[in-house]
Amino acid sequence: MIIPRILHQTWKSEELPPTFKKWVSTWKERHPSWQHILWTDEMNRKFIATDFPWFLETYDAYETNIQRVDAARYFILYHYGGVYVDMDFACLRNIEPLLEGETCVLGREHDEHCKTHKKSLIISNAFIACAPKHPFISMLCNEAGTALPKTYSSNTRVLESTGPFMLTRVFEQFPEKKSLKVLHYSAMYPLTKSEAKKALPVEEAPAEIKEKLKNAFAIHYYYGTWWRFRKKKVLSVFGIKFKNKK
Repeated sequence: MIIPRILHQTWKSEELPPTFKKWVSTWKERHPSWQHILWTDEMNRKFIATDFPWFLETYDAYETNIQRVDAARYFILYHYGGVYVDMDFACLRNIEPLLEGETCVLGREHDEHCKTHKKSLIISNAFIACAPKHPFISMLCNEAGTALPKTYSSNTRVLESTGPFMLTRVFEQFPEKKSLKVLHYSAMYPLTKSEAKKALPVEEAPAEIKEKLKNAFAIHYYYGTWWRFRKKKVLSVFGIKFKNKK
């Protein structure tokens, strides 16, 4: 089965911050024939309650909303298939060449991020493409309900319970790894977090940054609204107002 040409994205509501609107438009412009679905928090919960009621109790019990957003993307992809991309992704070129002949396409994060987290591999959940009912995505859905030790810090619990650390763990356990296409970071994650700041906007990026984007299909800007300790600083960079909530 092929990967459906559906682009899934999710945000709190239908009202997108201006920067996100700009980045969403880059995906639409480069994939004009694709269906685009913006999933709001309300739509996510209704979808889980209707199509995966067995998971609703776990979904509602998550301590942070980002865990619900993480989990929802796995269930959406399992049900519909298609391509999920985070809002803080800007598309540079059509990604269909990456999908041809594949049933599941993932992207590894930059090696520098692996060093930072003392990991040999990190496969991000900010970009995932798959055919419906893919067994790897099924494993992600099941793993998203696994309880974790409270000894983890709050940020680590997110990463390990529903985020990229969890996805990487499932990948390492998946028996049919050869059926999955894992892109080199140069394709979808060509820049580190610090480098990505220099590509805002990309047209004004230094020459050394533009060189790293020559073969890239997208830029991930690592916006991260859920990083509580950085909220005000990050939001000011992107020109987005946000009220702190405990």
